[in-house]
Amino acid sequence: MRVFVTGATGYIGRAVVRAVQQAGHAVVGLARSEGAAEALIGAGCEPHRGDIADPAGLAPAVAGADAVIHTAVGMGGGIVGDADHAAVDAMIAGLAGRDGTLILTSGLAVYQGYRVPFVDESTPLDDVVEPQRPRVALEERVLAAGARGVRPVVVRPGHVYGDGSAGIFTRTLLDAARAAGHGVFVGDGYGLFATLHLHDLAAAYVAALTDASASGRYNLVGQAIAMRDVATAMSHGVGGGGSASALTLDEAVERWGPLGRGLLGGPMVSSVRATAELGWSPSGPSLAYELIRGSLRAAA
Repeated sequence: MRVFVTGATGYIGRAVVRAVQQAGHAVVGLARSEGAAEALIGAGCEPHRGDIADPAGLAPAVAGADAVIHTAVGMGGGIVGDADHAAVDAMIAGLAGRDGTLILTSGLAVYQGYRVPFVDESTPLDDVVEPQRPRVALEERVLAAGARGVRPVVVRPGHVYGDGSAGIFTRTLLDAARAAGHGVFVGDGYGLFATLHLHDLAAAYVAALTDASASGRYNLVGQAIAMRDVATAMSHGVGGGGSASALTLDEAVERWGPLGRGLLGGPMVSSVRATAELGWSPSGPSLAYELIRGSLRAAA
């Protein structure tokens, strides 16, 4: 297959590109700059100069692809906006009527604020918090493309880590741990942090890409860990000996803005559907291991 990947030089995108190539497929990567284009050539990809903010410029790459993997979602500080919707519309238009595959990267933030013990792909999203409504609408836009001859897939990764880096929530807590010399958590620390190793996420993209029956939403979680344990592991990683302290929610919001609410943790998130339908089985090292003995200890 010929696969067009947006965000191909980003943290997740680089791992996806490698995994897709290793599965034997050709990759065209979106490059916003000459430097990004050169990086893609060095990685064995064909670069396509363009920008998510210019949907018309995406059209040639989409038209020449059998599938699109869209990882460059919510580039405006992680919040989905009008530019994301316009870009997805261009992708759908280019794939429509030819059984092309569109894999959208969403996230578990759609469950933010849900005070229930368990969620899965069937959980209604009627009560989603206001900042996440555009993300849910983007998912619905992609899924509706099934009626236009597009195979739609939405992946919702947990908090991604590995290869010496991590997503914004993990990095925020790790920065706080470095500054304090010990781990930090918000509230009582019993909320769950749904985590996912970068390599396991890349494997899920490949599974969804290559299984022609894959369609719909897939939650992706490798391990759920209590926020207290995240703080304890970070403490070990920064030399704090496992000690950790709590911030109130008000203190967290004052310090980190809306991000602070997400650091309370959330419910148990099921990813059984991905295992049942994609044969996906996460096997990467845990976040605790990476923080204490692996690539994120080095980063600390």
